[in-house]
Amino acid sequence: MSRRVPAVLAAVVLLAACQGPINPSPTSTGRSALIRSVNVGVGTDIPGLAVLNPDTHERRGFDVDLYRWLANNTEPKFEPVEVDVLIPDRVNELALGRVQMLVHTFSITDQRRGKIGFAGPYLVTQQGIMVRAGDERIKTIDDLTGKTVCSQAGSTSYEQLTSGALKGKVTTTSEVGTRQCVDRLLRQEVDAASTDEIILRGFAHQTPGLKVLDLTFGTQERYGVGLPKGDRALCERITEGIKEFITNGAWDQFFRSNFGDLPVEGHKPNPYRLDPCP
Repeated sequence: MSRRVPAVLAAVVLLAACQGPINPSPTSTGRSALIRSVNVGVGTDIPGLAVLNPDTHERRGFDVDLYRWLANNTEPKFEPVEVDVLIPDRVNELALGRVQMLVHTFSITDQRRGKIGFAGPYLVTQQGIMVRAGDERIKTIDDLTGKTVCSQAGSTSYEQLTSGALKGKVTTTSEVGTRQCVDRLLRQEVDAASTDEIILRGFAHQTPGLKVLDLTFGTQERYGVGLPKGDRALCERITEGIKEFITNGAWDQFFRSNFGDLPVEGHKPNPYRLDPCP
């Protein structure tokens, strides 16, 4: 028996050497060495743009399609590690380095550029108004005077309700997300919900009893990919990726699959006039 042990050990060692490591490390040769992981900040409850199914853990939406397309079609390719981020936390999560990229209905503004970088825009929209179906009191922007309007905290939409032409005319209330505003609208706790029109379209499409008015107001919202401030090389790479995403037909394909017959006019940016990287 003792004479057979060395032979058995030799066979085991030889077999292990032939098989190699079961889980190759990032430094191993092959595809795993070429793909790096990137934490991507994403939304979870924005119909048409970013939805997470808590049961299946499946994600879908235009934002999701975009960052997955960028991961597979920009060099070097990367593996997106999806990190759920609340809208009020978007800037801080990126500025503090908890995520390296953010694709989350993120409007490009000069104020935000002071802390982070942007590539884009990849989608444009304006602010819209959602009311209960059958409520004929609100048909124009002026009809919001004296009404209570809910919007998401930390968003440009909330800022526009408290400034400009509507300043002092409406009672504003905020929630952490549009879903909570939609719920309050259905419970008749507020008269209207307001955020980016394309977001409202997604909620109205899946929620009976609500409608989006055929009007927009405020400044144009230009959604960009949030990036670490000062990384010019990354900004240029992602900007070039967004340009290809728009020009090669992928943008139109994903817009139709997520928004149906919603007209692209007013939502598709000019791929030849994307923002330059500082």
